[in-house]
Amino acid sequence: MAIEVPGALPKGIASPGRPQARQHMLSNGLSFLTREVRTSPIVSFWVWYRVGGRHEVPGTTGASHWVEHMVFKGTDRFPKGVADKTIAGCGGVRNGMTWVDYTAYYETMPSRHIDIAIAIEADRMTNARFLPDEVASERGVVISEREGSENQPGYALFEETSAAAYKLHAYGQPVVGYKHDLRTMTRDTLFDHYRRFYVPNNAIVVAVGDFDTDDMVTAIDKEFGIIPRGPDPSIVAAVEPVQEGERRVTVRRPGPVPILSQAYHVPASTHPDTPALWLLGAVLSAGRSSRLYTALVNTGLAQSAGAGSSDTRDPYLFRVSVTSRVETDPPRLEAATIAELERLARDGVTNAELAKVRRQFRAGYVFGSEGVTNQARSLGQHEISDTWRRADTYLAELDQVTADDVQRVCATYLVERNRTTGWFLPEGETR
Repeated sequence: MAIEVPGALPKGIASPGRPQARQHMLSNGLSFLTREVRTSPIVSFWVWYRVGGRHEVPGTTGASHWVEHMVFKGTDRFPKGVADKTIAGCGGVRNGMTWVDYTAYYETMPSRHIDIAIAIEADRMTNARFLPDEVASERGVVISEREGSENQPGYALFEETSAAAYKLHAYGQPVVGYKHDLRTMTRDTLFDHYRRFYVPNNAIVVAVGDFDTDDMVTAIDKEFGIIPRGPDPSIVAAVEPVQEGERRVTVRRPGPVPILSQAYHVPASTHPDTPALWLLGAVLSAGRSSRLYTALVNTGLAQSAGAGSSDTRDPYLFRVSVTSRVETDPPRLEAATIAELERLARDGVTNAELAKVRRQFRAGYVFGSEGVTNQARSLGQHEISDTWRRADTYLAELDQVTADDVQRVCATYLVERNRTTGWFLPEGETR
């Protein structure tokens, strides 16, 4: 039986033009969100599990991503390939993804067929088979995926910088896993990971689109309500020690041009500084008039520059990434990048800059509202990192950030003692 969880948005803070989501809970602990959007006969149905790279230890890195692969291999109810063909035959699409805090699956399809998606997702929550030959076959697939990423200079630098930035927390490990772990993990290790985390009380269902909420609640209860509650997965996320000085790493391998990566520790999404950090990333790198583009790209030092943070449950990293021009001396590029950050921390930002990036966020919000898939993804991601309500309130949060707030977070977090600097320096022949 499902109950609706009270908790309306504060009056006047819900974003205009978008129906408010409603939260429900089954007796087995499954939380789910519904939002009726009747603009077209489409529904996007998602299941989010609170399991990702954050929940792995040395020896099991990459397990969450590998499990994501395995639960597409079929069940007794939907044998291998049947779910894919059925969804495609109904005119729908489906996929899955794994990141540091979550693994998620979705189907977006005509609303008259959405019961099929609900059945498929409920079935694979508990009935994936992990046949030994399928595990062996997929081992090669995930190792190949790992090796494909290794061939990309930007990924290799990202991985090394992350590992250097973290001493204890699992955020320093690659979500795809280390190759040794992928070679040695057993079928039983993967299956135990699946059984531990794929339980209704560790999942969030999100449905957005053309449906009647009462009918959707009934359909979800029918398929998911019969799944027993599991033990609450217990993990003790390591608390990362405060960094007390700059760390540096260098990756040398064939490649086209040098790449600079700077990683600064910043708080988790729930911290009050998060909206100011969102705006800081935009001031630094959103568009041709942004600070880093003006200082690095327009001057001919770099091909591109980006900056920003991610929404995570635990403290993560604000990253600055700059792709050099062939002729640019790396120390000069690094000095110019740091000088621009220091200038912002010292002199602040203008009200015009702040107004511009707020307009950019509002435009992104409108674009993100155009499809039910985007809306459902936003609700789920915000619920994983903090609360789904933030999908509707973050524009109001941004409006409350002042120019002084942006200057303060830059001066607080983007400093030398809190920085891990990584360089990709090409050598040998370009791949």
